[in-house]
Amino acid sequence: MFTSVLWLPSWYPSRVDSFAGDFVERHAMAVSRFANVTVLYVVKDEKLANNTVEIEKNTALNFTVYKVYYGRSGWGRRLEQFFSFKKYKRLQKDLYRQIVKEDGPPEIVHVQVAMKAGLLALWLKEKYHIPFVVTEHWSGYNPRTEPNIYHGNRLIKALTKKILNKADLFLPVSQNLGNMVNQHFTSVRYNVVPNTVDTRIFHYRPAAMNCFRFIHPSTMIDIKNPDGILMACKIVKESGYDFELLMIGNKEERLVLLSDKMGLAKQVFFKAAVPYEEVARQMQQSSALLLFSYFENLPCVVLEALCCGLPVVCSRVGGIPELIDEENGIMVESANTAALAGAMMKMMDTYAVYNRSAIAAKATDLFNYATVGKKYADFYNAILEKT
Repeated sequence: MFTSVLWLPSWYPSRVDSFAGDFVERHAMAVSRFANVTVLYVVKDEKLANNTVEIEKNTALNFTVYKVYYGRSGWGRRLEQFFSFKKYKRLQKDLYRQIVKEDGPPEIVHVQVAMKAGLLALWLKEKYHIPFVVTEHWSGYNPRTEPNIYHGNRLIKALTKKILNKADLFLPVSQNLGNMVNQHFTSVRYNVVPNTVDTRIFHYRPAAMNCFRFIHPSTMIDIKNPDGILMACKIVKESGYDFELLMIGNKEERLVLLSDKMGLAKQVFFKAAVPYEEVARQMQQSSALLLFSYFENLPCVVLEALCCGLPVVCSRVGGIPELIDEENGIMVESANTAALAGAMMKMMDTYAVYNRSAIAAKATDLFNYATVGKKYADFYNAILEKT
């Protein structure tokens, strides 16, 4: 049985971005139920003085997190990227040596998102023969997304490919992503381990509602197609349906004005980004999740909604079809606004057929920390038995 894992995320919640990689943090917390986890996250902080380095260390039981912030090199814009990359790699190695000095070497390394955290994993495997696995979430392996790996520079593509090929196991969060990598980028053996949900927060709670309420938590960026959602709402309103939509996560003035222009001021409400716990509370007080992305991988918001017992109306993209069926939602083709409006109306017309407590129970069994953490632990042990 393994007892220690070094967690190397390319994204992680930090003072630079408190929401970046929160799904990665939850994966690490799930694994910490089974062994000691040490997270090492190195990130550039543009607010720091040139050549400054600051280290934060937090420990809770068998979960330790090192966040390493570094400032600009001061060499000017043309050379900044080169020197920043060098600083990143040096700090990774320096902090790894500090971790080993304090706690000993890890038995296995877990990379979350291949570039650029996987650079240290490559070095550790080549120098010390420590095995590593890679989890990927990024939709950028899909050639139709922007940005994507195929439009990146040659060095980044080559290093990413090397990290994936040298990994002892590739663990994408969806079958779709695993297939996408193999079809378009590099041939690599993989097993799927999904994203995980803090089910202590996201769980079923019956709520009495006066009006059918859809909820859409997101960053409202173009890929989420918030404009398409508003257009579908206009169709539904003009069809005579009584409903509400809460768009939560980024109260963008442009969208508020567009909603008002469409005559949706009494149907659509916007709320700025709120803490994780508040998102759960808002879901528990809603009727269904609404998602209309052009591209996705395995969006955590769908898993969280299902754990709250919400049926889902969404576009058929990425790994979503691996989650949604006739018992827990309705899927439509992406960018088909009329189809989304039809699905919203169908959801309201047939809402009584959805068993919210059953939806929540099934999702909770699949995506809770213990289930997902054990899947990772089993893969670690299988790898270590072979080394």
